[in-house]
Amino acid sequence: MKGKSTRILAASALSLSAMTSAFATGVYAPYVDVTAWPTPQFDVIGVQHGIQQFTMAFVVAAGSSQCVPSWGGVQNIGSGNSSDLLTSLSTSLTNYRAKGGEVSISFGGENGTPLMQACSTASALQTAYQTVLDSYAVTHIDFDIEGAAQEDTAAITRNFQAVKALQTAATAKGSTLHVTLTLPVMPTGLTQDGINILNSAISNKVTFDAINVMAMDYGSASIEMGTAATQAASSLYSQLDTAFKSAGQTLTDAQLWQMVGVTPMIGMNDVQGETFTLADAQTLLNVARSDGFGMLANWSVGRDQSCPNNGAYTASDCSGITQTPYAFASVFEQLNGHWGTGVTTDASYTGSSSSSSSSGSSGSSSSGSSGSSSSSSSGNGSSGSSASSGSTGSSSTGTTGSTTPIAGAAWSATQIYTAGMTVTYQGSTYKAQWWTQGDVPGQAAVWKQTAGTTPTWSSTMAYTGGSCVMYANVKYCAKWWTQGDVPSSGGVWVKQN
Repeated sequence: MKGKSTRILAASALSLSAMTSAFATGVYAPYVDVTAWPTPQFDVIGVQHGIQQFTMAFVVAAGSSQCVPSWGGVQNIGSGNSSDLLTSLSTSLTNYRAKGGEVSISFGGENGTPLMQACSTASALQTAYQTVLDSYAVTHIDFDIEGAAQEDTAAITRNFQAVKALQTAATAKGSTLHVTLTLPVMPTGLTQDGINILNSAISNKVTFDAINVMAMDYGSASIEMGTAATQAASSLYSQLDTAFKSAGQTLTDAQLWQMVGVTPMIGMNDVQGETFTLADAQTLLNVARSDGFGMLANWSVGRDQSCPNNGAYTASDCSGITQTPYAFASVFEQLNGHWGTGVTTDASYTGSSSSSSSSGSSGSSSSGSSGSSSSSSSGNGSSGSSASSGSTGSSSTGTTGSTTPIAGAAWSATQIYTAGMTVTYQGSTYKAQWWTQGDVPGQAAVWKQTAGTTPTWSSTMAYTGGSCVMYANVKYCAKWWTQGDVPSSGGVWVKQN
């Protein structure tokens, strides 16, 4: 998804009692972009608004050839790592679990290198996944497989071999590892790549709770998004039926519907003209409840609010439509199943920083959740609808650099900057949104301009809706996320008088 539970369903046997217990009423598990800036306090969001579980996105490889798990590609996960980002996530998770909530962790997404491609063997991949499971003590995981990764058949096979091994190991310990697969979709259903992934999961005997389709960015400005989402769900139902029958299994209608998950991108999508409205949300909820969907989610909970001044543009931190905060959540959470003990809504809840540890490490605690309980909040930004890579970074992460820079000093290509630090460059002031070194202000999304002249347009810079640039001595402002589109009248850019 520009970043998407147990229905116990094995290729050789079907346990209806186990299936019914996990998704009996369906669950709502919205995605939270944990690398957004500031780091979302998802415990506060969840408790204040009665959200029972979240899907934390995204874990990818630390580097294109590094079989090491990380948040967003820059903040490594595992024993010995520490940073403000890890501390903040650990705090939120500990507090959220104490309030009855639970999470799934999503691997993949649109950006970065998926671990299944970075790790060369199934056993190495299993180890990388196990690091994340142990660090956060999770029993629910998601695989958001999109882009080029969909066509990497060797990596997909390796992925499901590793997941099957993880599930077998969990079973041996008397536990269950719940798995969902998040895949692109059209109203007509999964693409052929998606069908191939589904078939690979079944043939490798992976037990999965649901196929969660990304009902977004279809490519048509005239499409009605609520209808398209329900059509995609119906098409997926038929594809699941065909896939399992081809594997020698016949499932009931209820079993098939409970394996259907749908994740829309709320508000304005990246494709101009595609807008998923609150009315669309109610339509989708009605069908989900009547047909018995296993899950609903949305990209993302951080977008569940209007943009400043009710701006109509696509952004990572607002919907682009006029709405009250968390209006989509208030609709979807009526699908009220839960993985944890159950969250009781408390509008006065503001989080807690009273736990004993503040190390920020990602190791799991004796309570079954991870890390420390410091209430610091930091992270990285994202653009468009996708979770972009980045992290807060800190000297404790093991990264070395020059001495701490003075706030507002001239930018240096060799200096390490962490979230919140400011620099000056070519007469303008910029603030770092996450850890960075060598990224030129005004040419990299990590830097947010806070003062000074309008920057010159850069073909390599990703701009969010509302960003303004100078091009050929004319000022233009973006209506939605864009990169590489030359400013001109019409399209994404609007000429300013």
